[in-house]
Amino acid sequence: MPEPEIIFLDEVDSTNRYALEYFDKLPDGAMVSANSQTAGRGRLNRHWESPPGENIYATFIMKNLPEHKWQYATMAISLGVLDLLRNYAPEVDPWLKWPNDVYCGHRKICGMFGEIKTSANNQPVGVAAGVGININMPPARLIEIDQPATSLFAETNRIFNVRNLCHELAIFVKGYYSISFSNPHKLYELWYQENRLIGKTITMEVGDHKFVGKVSGLGKNGEMIFECSGKEMRFHSGDVRIDKDSLKNV
Repeated sequence: MPEPEIIFLDEVDSTNRYALEYFDKLPDGAMVSANSQTAGRGRLNRHWESPPGENIYATFIMKNLPEHKWQYATMAISLGVLDLLRNYAPEVDPWLKWPNDVYCGHRKICGMFGEIKTSANNQPVGVAAGVGININMPPARLIEIDQPATSLFAETNRIFNVRNLCHELAIFVKGYYSISFSNPHKLYELWYQENRLIGKTITMEVGDHKFVGKVSGLGKNGEMIFECSGKEMRFHSGDVRIDKDSLKNV
């Protein structure tokens, strides 16, 4: 497989914003990576901490997702992140938390945020899929984040070469991206197996509503299948709050 094209930037407001602006000029499967972001964003317009030189801030250009199934972008990237973490830090035990986070234990180490690119006539032509991975962020800075967070450094007490990790991440993600159009069912199965919330009791927040129930599975469109008060519900997005007791066996 040819090497993925990587655009390294010293500083940018947001790798997603840059990728969307230059989407038509960038090749399919390319990765935009920055040393720092001045306006990094996560889901629901949340600010993503982006200090220089500490972490991975990247966005992947995906123009050939089958049938415009944007969920394959998150699946491909999340599996690539797991491979990266396991390859460089075998002692950590990362897992996927629906819909688009990677956790180590009970703490978040990675988040993803995809934005659909549309043409001049407002037709979707692809997705700019952003990812932020905490690599060398020290514990003193992690505690300033508004949710339990960790980094590779905090988990291993080792400093990593962020640029090298970016290169490896691009290779891993490109491999899974290729699977999305050669064998999408395989991609789904690999992703499904890494989601440890299945079978767990959680609190699901959607807007102003809260639902307590059991995750019974994940659909092929990426939705969560949720059992609440004897009824099956399906969520395609939302914030997930996990019941503390249900985390004991994650």
